[in-house]
Amino acid sequence: AAFIGLVWQMKMANLALAAMAPIGAVFTFIALVTGSAWGKPMWGTWWVWDARLTSELVLLFLYVGAIALWHAFDDRRLAGRAAGILVLIGVVNLPIIHYSVEWWNTLHQGSTRMQQSIDPAMRAPLRWAIVGYLLLFMTLSLMRMRNLILMMEKRRPWVSELILKR
Repeated sequence: AAFIGLVWQMKMANLALAAMAPIGAVFTFIALVTGSAWGKPMWGTWWVWDARLTSELVLLFLYVGAIALWHAFDDRRLAGRAAGILVLIGVVNLPIIHYSVEWWNTLHQGSTRMQQSIDPAMRAPLRWAIVGYLLLFMTLSLMRMRNLILMMEKRRPWVSELILKR
């Protein structure tokens, strides 16, 4: 969405970025908190400056930065450009998060995609959980985009008509 918003300057792309960033931040925060809760009994500590954990924390900061940039400007076009540039810079962090367990010696286990070391009884639930989280993310993003559109267009007659019909 950030790339499309910067290159083709589509308003909906910037709106998608503004809608998805808080949801991604919440998902990332939940991953960090639940990971810490799991890490305490497993590793004996709440937090370790492990490569995967640190890069995930950087991702959270990038989300918060994009949200802050979106709200820092009154001009939505300028806000979209500023947040979009930060998001495109932040894309560099994604392969670092993914490959961190292979590049560095970390507490996290390595990739199990090629080795298929996951128990077959867990494979199907894991896949369904991934599909469920993707569907949840898409649903929440679309709902948030709808709300942002309604907030931006609140003075338009069609919004008043829509509210009165409900």
